Amino acid sequence: MKKIVLLSIYLLSTMSCSDFLVQEPVEAISIKDQLSNKQGILESLNGAYYQLRSNYFKEAVFTYGDLLSGNLKFLPRTSGAVTVATSVDGIYHFDDLKTSSDLESFYSDSYQIINNVNLILQYADQLPDATASEISEIKAEALSLRAFVHFQLYKYYAQNYTYTSDASHLGIAYNTAPLKVGIDYPVRKTSAETFALLENDVAQAIAYFQPNHAIPAGVKKNFMNATAAKTLAAEIALWKNDWQKAYDYSTDAINGSGLSLTSAGEVAGNWAFSESIFEIANTSTNEFPAYAVYSYKSDAQRSNYVATDDLYNLYAASDNRRSLFETQNIKTNLTTGSSNLPYRFTKKYKGTTTSLIYRLSLLYFIRAEAALHLGNSAQALSDVNTIRNRAGLGSLSAITLDVLLEEKRKEFPFENQYFFDLMRNHKNIVRNNGCISTNCSPTYPNNKFVIPIPQATINVNTGMQQNDGY
Repeated sequence: MKKIVLLSIYLLSTMSCSDFLVQEPVEAISIKDQLSNKQGILESLNGAYYQLRSNYFKEAVFTYGDLLSGNLKFLPRTSGAVTVATSVDGIYHFDDLKTSSDLESFYSDSYQIINNVNLILQYADQLPDATASEISEIKAEALSLRAFVHFQLYKYYAQNYTYTSDASHLGIAYNTAPLKVGIDYPVRKTSAETFALLENDVAQAIAYFQPNHAIPAGVKKNFMNATAAKTLAAEIALWKNDWQKAYDYSTDAINGSGLSLTSAGEVAGNWAFSESIFEIANTSTNEFPAYAVYSYKSDAQRSNYVATDDLYNLYAASDNRRSLFETQNIKTNLTTGSSNLPYRFTKKYKGTTTSLIYRLSLLYFIRAEAALHLGNSAQALSDVNTIRNRAGLGSLSAITLDVLLEEKRKEFPFENQYFFDLMRNHKNIVRNNGCISTNCSPTYPNNKFVIPIPQATINVNTGMQQNDGY
């Protein structure tokens, strides 16, 4: 019998809201025993969410889209010196190392999650104590998670879909079955093949979703749900330049979500609470990861990352989103001595929104960009103005792609978006204020706009191809 690699199936309590996603993983048991009944499957599914929470919000992962694009700069140390945070040193200089990548654990942990959900999918149809509806929901969430994690891997490890005219360049290894020791050595698909698998997984997931989420705890937004899967499908279509699918999925998700955009008066305090589509619940003892990465508690407990002046100066004085910045004066070493200078932290993660992944505003921007490419500038303008008006700003009279991307940049700082928008639109990087990199403004196309496959993976799997430039 082939031995299946159990990378990590966690025993986590899932049966009450107070215990939901609280316990640390304690042990691994027999796959067959763990996945032979509904409770075991749900514990394992809960473990996948727990892993996703810690993996998606790793410091080097979650800061990536803002740090590489000029939205972030480094805060001075307590000594007043401004230096690069060691956890992002390679990616910040666009010179990550294959032998000691800043995102090496992100790569391996992502494939652990994928392997776990593949095991769930393998056993779900055999559950003796689950209804057909319950099995369908389990499969919907597992397929959505598989597509979501693969898509995140693609963003970091593969050039954008239109890097080649036929998407024949390298994508990622896309695993649709549990790996087996000494037998399965996955290789990278082309980008076209990768996206075909992404689209297939998310389409199946959407068809499987039921009214109730699988785990009997938490709330809908704490789990993959139909609106989250449609948001993922819309984002995948946007990356593929499949404008009609991006438009249709985003419209369907907006209309069917049951959510409303955060009102102008609540932006400062509850900027995303009412429009949250998918956010993973916190543990009872840990602050949510984004808060630890980005917020200011005190001078002794503060983030390494603050907004650049390039970003902050985009906001008009009347823009409600300016209230989401917190200014603190911090000692800074200058050539003439030291001085207390203003630095701007985000307050986004100090409120009621926890480990946020998807929110309704993103769908408006996906639809706007798709509409613009479809020649429907009226819809694009309407969607962008909806976000601007909510921010307390007047309406634009015309819209271009560059204007749209700037408006999106203002809406999503500290949410790991902007670099990926620039890359898939074949834009150059411009990092001015506060840049201390050896490579502040790399141009597109660029081998270093993706990071290296960890060398440890290639050592084990000689069929795995490394990214160009590494």
